[in-house]
Amino acid sequence: MTGRDAEQAHDRGAWAMLARRLSPYLDLAIGLAAAAMSVASLLSTDVASIDPRLEPADPLSVAATLVAGLSLIWRRRRPVTAFAVFVTCCLVVTLTDHYIGLLSVLLLFSLYSLAAHSRRRNGVAGLVLCLLVFIGLAVLDVPDLGTSDLLQACALLLTAWALGDAIRSRRMHQSERLRIAEQEAAAARELAARAVVEERLRIARELHDVVAHSMSLIAVQAGVGGHVIRTDVAAAERALEIIAETSRKALAQTRSMLGLLRAEDADPAVAPLQSIDDLEDLVHDVREAGVDVALTVSGPVRTLDTAIELTAYRIVQESLTNVLKHSGASLAQVTVTYVHDGVDVEVRDHGRGGSRAPAGVVDPPGGHGLVGLRERTRLLGGTLDYGALDGAGFRVAAHLPSSMAVAP
Repeated sequence: MTGRDAEQAHDRGAWAMLARRLSPYLDLAIGLAAAAMSVASLLSTDVASIDPRLEPADPLSVAATLVAGLSLIWRRRRPVTAFAVFVTCCLVVTLTDHYIGLLSVLLLFSLYSLAAHSRRRNGVAGLVLCLLVFIGLAVLDVPDLGTSDLLQACALLLTAWALGDAIRSRRMHQSERLRIAEQEAAAARELAARAVVEERLRIARELHDVVAHSMSLIAVQAGVGGHVIRTDVAAAERALEIIAETSRKALAQTRSMLGLLRAEDADPAVAPLQSIDDLEDLVHDVREAGVDVALTVSGPVRTLDTAIELTAYRIVQESLTNVLKHSGASLAQVTVTYVHDGVDVEVRDHGRGGSRAPAGVVDPPGGHGLVGLRERTRLLGGTLDYGALDGAGFRVAAHLPSSMAVAP
């Protein structure tokens, strides 16, 4: 913005502020000025020179003229009442054969105010009433109202009403735009709040996965260390090293995610997001815990959406965690297959197995990790199935699309 633009914007703001401050007194000033000028016009005009039939001013005509002018004080707050009073006073002046003077001009302003500040039907009714009144007065042949005056009055009345109605329509349009803008702003705030909640839930799920997997490894290695501490010191030391390393990793990730939960303006991109490329490290940790895991990646390897990659990683992590905690297996296979429309993930073990979990209703013993992963997979447009194998063992199989296709 240039200096001149800033100066013009400041001037407009100053004028708008001044207009708001003077607005309550504007109609009062208009009414008082209209009453004073109307009465002065009535008293100072030589009515005989205008039409010999006109009567000189008297208390009734002065009072009616004064009330008509003062009625404009309520032209915006009570437009229908102000207009009705104004027209009634004009009729009193005219039908008693007195000079209407400035009231004929102010009638246009009163009709404009009715059309601008009341409902459209009230403005139309006021216009029709004025036209009928002028036609009726012309038929009665009141003083100072010829045919040319009637036609001119009708044209001016239509103009005043049209201008007022245009102002009213513009004001309503602006109000509607403001209402829509407020609704959109409220909707945007709601979406932003929902996004924050969803992101925090996502981080909470990540925290659960990290803690559950790390604690499983630590528990297994602690058991191994306790079992061999007197017979194989080297193996016990190795178990303690794994516990220390796993603890450090889990603590670093936990601190990072808790920091995101505390930050109101957290950026989801800074969260520690694992991908399929990190499965080798995960498998290595599980091997160190005593389960021989074979990892196979086949198909045309490519980069998928971050959410897809992370979900694939979490499926393998949760499955291997369950192998450590529940199956008692010493062997597991992890297979990742890139297909044309996404990626297939399968984890098998040869442990004690378990019952098949239909449609996410029942989870294997130990928690609800796979149920949560099934829902996460569904929301991404994929599928996840798990259950016991015939004989012994357990299988988790998932298909994830190449990109997110949010389910309804």
